[in-house]
Amino acid sequence: MDRRKAPTVEQVGLSLAVALATSSWSDKWTSLDYDLLRRALDDLKARGFSIDEARRTLRRLRIKLVDPGDRQGEADESCGPPIWEDERKLPF
Repeated sequence: MDRRKAPTVEQVGLSLAVALATSSWSDKWTSLDYDLLRRALDDLKARGFSIDEARRTLRRLRIKLVDPGDRQGEADESCGPPIWEDERKLPF
């Protein structure tokens, strides 16, 4: 796999998580975007994982990867949940 530069399923999953966590929330998500996220969370739940813990994991990843200036108003280590307009609500 190294010679072919073929990623593992875990590496693809991590890349998708990074893409999700670093998304620009100024753009509205479509119903298809939310459906993809819902199916991923449903898969985790079916395999015995907590959806709340999955959301917390994605939030921690976003805090780690996205500049604080780009996260103004979002929940982080020092503040509670944000107040969002409905169309810009983060899924985690």
